[in-house]
Amino acid sequence: MSVIYRKIEVPVFIKIEHDCLKRIKDILAEQKLNFSNPLYIVSSRIAKLNMFPTDNIYIPQDCSLQEAEKVMSQIKDHDVIISVGGGKILDLGKYAATKAKLNYISVPTSPSNDGIASPIAVLKNNQGITESLGVNMPMGVLVDLDLMKTAPLENIRAGIGDLITNYSALADWQLAYQEKKEKIDDFAASLAYSAADLIYSQQLQVDGTINIKEEKFLKTLVNGLILSGIAMNIAGSSRPCSGSDHKISHAIDKLFPHTAPHGIQSAVGMIIVEKMRGKNITDLISFYKSVGLPTNYKELGLTKKQMIEAVSFAPQTRPNRYTILEKLNLSREQIEKFL
Repeated sequence: MSVIYRKIEVPVFIKIEHDCLKRIKDILAEQKLNFSNPLYIVSSRIAKLNMFPTDNIYIPQDCSLQEAEKVMSQIKDHDVIISVGGGKILDLGKYAATKAKLNYISVPTSPSNDGIASPIAVLKNNQGITESLGVNMPMGVLVDLDLMKTAPLENIRAGIGDLITNYSALADWQLAYQEKKEKIDDFAASLAYSAADLIYSQQLQVDGTINIKEEKFLKTLVNGLILSGIAMNIAGSSRPCSGSDHKISHAIDKLFPHTAPHGIQSAVGMIIVEKMRGKNITDLISFYKSVGLPTNYKELGLTKKQMIEAVSFAPQTRPNRYTILEKLNLSREQIEKFL
């Protein structure tokens, strides 16, 4: 009998170092990757650093499918797309590279979500509705710690929220499996759990806080977000990292736009659904406070009525994904008890 195993797609390289963006040509040469004409998709903030050839740079105006089409119109004899910026910039690059059948390199400047190395791009369609679209993973990930340290605190907290909610997503996936709603990929689940554990196991400082701009913490966070992306690629969907808490965040985006970044909203959603599961959330609350994450709807700037409406609407945001919200099917009065 032949040996049974599975093939897994992972990036060719992952570099998390100081000042490495300036050395990108050398890093690619080390990997024997000889791209001659890259197209850089960069945020306006990064463009001001004047680190790229002016004729090979594209600064997008938004994160939409229409903007992605504009990116693709810029592709001439380019042989690789390199995105440098936040999550929206990375998603545009991933989508454009996939459609154009080009290699893609991810250079995140903010650890705001798990899209750094994920096979998913989140873009707005022509109706302004956000869509999660399947794309190719990046063939390389380059994290410049010097740029990462300049990320706003809110963005870092969003990344923490996006990563810690893996626990909730996995609980939902296990529930769906137990109720024979879908299969579970144990390896992808293990990887997503380990990714969340990286950040949750961080030691508190004496004053009960964690310095989330400390280099060691940022490296741990970025590694966790990358592992989450790989877990999603193995699973073939965002299932290992997106469950009921993400649905609540999507509902907030739909009903009350611009409330907070996705990862921060998801973190608050996790508090609510963990209560629904009957979990003791004392340690989770302590962790949230140590990194500056909000722990309830008031800290998000929402009213109780708005939060009830968001949780009630949440199942509609992704009706084909079974979670604790679908199982309990709570009334608005019942939802209020868990806020």
